[in-house]
Amino acid sequence: MDMNLTELIRAVDERGAADAASTGQVASVRGALVAAAAQDPGSTAYQSRVQGAARLVSETWPFSSELGTLVLAFSEALQRHAR
Repeated sequence: MDMNLTELIRAVDERGAADAASTGQVASVRGALVAAAAQDPGSTAYQSRVQGAARLVSETWPFSSELGTLVLAFSEALQRHAR
């Protein structure tokens, strides 16, 4: 993985206001990512929360969202790494 979870949360914080997603959408995904960060990175709870954030993005965010693309890529990399 090129980006870690802390860097992803920082990107959400820094670029959330300018993203195509709404403020509420960004806040929901950020909350899921922060909840993941509170877990052990090797745990299923960590993976589940990251996947939950990715699911929120894929189901509700506009396709033009750059942050959404980052969240989805992070989740996919985490899944590949877990296999």
